[in-house]
Amino acid sequence: MLRSIRNGRRKPMEISADRWVSMVGKGALQDYQDCFVRDYRIPLLLVDTQGKPLLVPSLKVDFCDFVQSGVPHDCSGVAGHDAADVVRYFESRRVFDPLLRTCNFGITTFAVPVFFNARLVALWRCDGFVFDDTPHSEQLSAKFDIPVISRGEFKNATSWLECICRLLDIHLDATAGSSNPAPTRVLSPVLTPRENEIAILVCDGLSNSQIADRLFLSEKTVKTHMSSILAKLGVKNRVQLICEYSDSFDTDKRQTMAV
Repeated sequence: MLRSIRNGRRKPMEISADRWVSMVGKGALQDYQDCFVRDYRIPLLLVDTQGKPLLVPSLKVDFCDFVQSGVPHDCSGVAGHDAADVVRYFESRRVFDPLLRTCNFGITTFAVPVFFNARLVALWRCDGFVFDDTPHSEQLSAKFDIPVISRGEFKNATSWLECICRLLDIHLDATAGSSNPAPTRVLSPVLTPRENEIAILVCDGLSNSQIADRLFLSEKTVKTHMSSILAKLGVKNRVQLICEYSDSFDTDKRQTMAV
């Protein structure tokens, strides 16, 4: 099922987490998860937006189960948060930075979002590890076999995880699979496809922040593209850009190019 187009705007197709896993390849995702856990010693698990596991756990941390069974305690880790709150956090920010939580026992958990076709479809969730500079880290590791890692190791691990999530962040075009792709607007042939995309959104009245949200970019990246756009087109600011180019989208003047 592809995007439907209504009133000139594409509507992202909806897909279940199970269907997404099937499309990407459950075996490939499981292999990645297993390798990540082996190489970084961080218990990672792919879950859907309700917290349901989509893969087989590669490493299970038993400390939280022990605490819940033996000590009255409300978990303050990511897994203990309401799943809907975690989903809202990532959907409102559209970032791949991990959401970190450290409980009162010093166990750190995190979640990293998986977007597909402009929708949050799953989460990589870590159920617990201990930073090596945390009090009692050695005791927790010895008694409960909780992984202990340095902050540098954590940064390397999550940077790699972010790269994978960005690769999985696929945006299907409305004409995917078609031999006759639909054309898109071009503001100027001197601009790159991305610059054209941003310049058109500027002419449509969007701010840098709104463009960043729409295209899943950082605002800093949008500003960098804007500087290049203004220089290439020889305009001083976005107001002049809008005044000189917004009327270039009249039907008789519209240019097209293949996506």
